[in-house]
Amino acid sequence: MVVCCSRNLFYTAKMGMLAALAVNIVGGAVIYGTAGIGAPLVAPLLGFSSSGIVAGSTAAAAQAYYGNLAAGSIISQLTSIAMVAPTP
Repeated sequence: MVVCCSRNLFYTAKMGMLAALAVNIVGGAVIYGTAGIGAPLVAPLLGFSSSGIVAGSTAAAAQAYYGNLAAGSIISQLTSIAMVAPTP
């Protein structure tokens, strides 16, 4: 039983790390590569909405992996962009 639980925790941590990498690579490329112009289009695809981070999304997995986020991080920038932009 312990082996099963440790495998599940490893899998969850691995998926969280992959989600965090995806959000940071894609989000960073959109924010810094397009000067933020494409961010309102990409943010909802990653799981950011006008009401915050959508439960069960890639953004939620990334936030769960990181825990507390620093102001100015890519995830916090995408959150604020999505809250200002008219996204569903």
